[in-house]
Amino acid sequence: MSPRSGPLAIDVVYPPDSSFIAARDSNFIFGSVGNGNARLTINGYEVAVQPNGAFLAWLPVPGVPGDSFAEYRLKASLGDQAVDGVHTIRRPLPPMKLTSGSAMIDETSMTPRGSWWVREGEAIPISLRATPGAVVRLLLASGDTLALVPESPEASGASAIWVLGRIPTSIRRSSSSRYHGELIAQEPVGRAYLAPTLNPMAAGASFDDWYCSPAVDSLAIHDGENLPAEPSEIPDGCAVVEVATRVDTTRVPLPLDIWIQSDRPVIELHEQPSAAGRDGFVVGRAARDATTLWMWVPGMRARVTGRRDGSVRLALDHQTEAWVALDETVWLHGLTLPARARVETVRFKGFTDRLHAQVFLPHPVPYQVEIDGNHLTLILYGAYSNTDWLRYGANDPFLRSVSWQQASSDRYLLHIELAERPWGYRVRYDSGSLSLEIRKPPTIDERKPLKGRVIAVDPGHPPAGSTGPTRLYEAEANLAVASRLKRMLEEDGATVIMTRTDSGAVRLYDRTRHAEMMDAEILVSIHNNALPDGVNPFENNGTSVFYFHPGSSDLAQALQRNLLMAMGLRDLGIGRASLALARPTWMPAVLTEGAFMMIPEQEAALRNAQFQEAYARGVLEGIREYLRERSE
Repeated sequence: MSPRSGPLAIDVVYPPDSSFIAARDSNFIFGSVGNGNARLTINGYEVAVQPNGAFLAWLPVPGVPGDSFAEYRLKASLGDQAVDGVHTIRRPLPPMKLTSGSAMIDETSMTPRGSWWVREGEAIPISLRATPGAVVRLLLASGDTLALVPESPEASGASAIWVLGRIPTSIRRSSSSRYHGELIAQEPVGRAYLAPTLNPMAAGASFDDWYCSPAVDSLAIHDGENLPAEPSEIPDGCAVVEVATRVDTTRVPLPLDIWIQSDRPVIELHEQPSAAGRDGFVVGRAARDATTLWMWVPGMRARVTGRRDGSVRLALDHQTEAWVALDETVWLHGLTLPARARVETVRFKGFTDRLHAQVFLPHPVPYQVEIDGNHLTLILYGAYSNTDWLRYGANDPFLRSVSWQQASSDRYLLHIELAERPWGYRVRYDSGSLSLEIRKPPTIDERKPLKGRVIAVDPGHPPAGSTGPTRLYEAEANLAVASRLKRMLEEDGATVIMTRTDSGAVRLYDRTRHAEMMDAEILVSIHNNALPDGVNPFENNGTSVFYFHPGSSDLAQALQRNLLMAMGLRDLGIGRASLALARPTWMPAVLTEGAFMMIPEQEAALRNAQFQEAYARGVLEGIREYLRERSE
């Protein structure tokens, strides 16, 4: 770490001035004071200053609970010199205080909210905070009433039920301020609250006529924004939450627009590569807030069974549903899909570097590819077999055997037994068929495992990325390491594909697509880490490597072992994460987090050529080890 002896100057890098921080108790603050010999206090706490003037502190979040703004007061001193600074942050506000007596509702706590499309008979969970001990009901436009149950030991096992007027005594009082219940979507319940007659997916359908707040426009609805806390009036026909105590009663509209779907419209997946964070796949999830489970190429079609604001629910087969982002769909108005797609002939053709399977279908269906050793399974949802012809093509030693299985009435499995574990795969839809390319492992020389290999090196960011205490930008450090890695790989005989070579921003889609189009055999994305608010950086820093597909876990392990030896930082282990640069299927792909930008010593090391060389050397040796284990 190079000493710095410049003039005193307080520069807080994080948190940014007037920014909101999520931590309520303790949080980190870091930056520089311009001189490594200075002393620094923050809100009276002595903070260590590094020789280069950088500092990192883990301190109580300033301010008084309940105040939205708070201040870090910094004082830097050197001999008879002193510089003061005030750094403002915004604190998270505590939940609204609810006490017995007056009828109160914490409107920010009301869930669900926004726009939902549901099936007839579907249960809709209702939850909110209100005055403890109150009688809380949901009043529907039809005149029906749903009692909301307080969450407390007294009410354990009880569930909210439809009632017409009277609240059961067993749930009349509780010290809990959280109430919940289930509303069953059924006709008729009332205009503007449940709208069973309109098709909300139809072209030109208007949400404004049905939404229970006059102050919300259609754009806000689509974005799922919160409703105003105090609408000027409750529109006719809306569901209303009523909170009643012995002395008071208050009512607010339920911030939810619900449609009962009368049919199952069809969508086609349409990825937006220009959007931030997109990598060419449409991600499917088991629940709208769950992690990635499926990865589909654009063109797949499915029936819609529901919506939750910016997500839609798809029927894959009779027992499987998936959630995708609404903005990654195109509505195919007037188009219907048969209950099941008929799978016809399956043909294989061998090439030098890949095996091509063509599955003939009447329309693009949801799919999943699973790899277990030398066995690959293609799952087709909503499909049944009419596969009289399985054509192997000319003899290819890589293809051992093929069989199909009807796992259920609308789930088709194509089993492909291979001579070796596939190196990767990719799926696309051609006219009238699904195309599956299975990549053969490259021929690797044990003595020179990198000779002839094609390696994609991705210097992570920009856009985004973290910044260190002395304002070293992560993208700059990543590129320095990646450039050294490129030189090392080429010296060992590899062809290197760089996803960027300068400071210009590159989209995630362009990075992964470039690596695939150039037939890269391995993709490594170089990064350095940071932490979210509320996590102690002194206890949580080190080196880690992330993968997504199980076939990339061995590569992640090899890189982690060698990075630890080369860099000497704490072992945070490998991890599976749904990261765009770790999700490509055509080649093993991993993302490294070598050091932590926010740790002053590690940021300083990342400025040092020797440390950059060590980082690059660790990646090089990890790739070399991984390839050597797969050599002939």
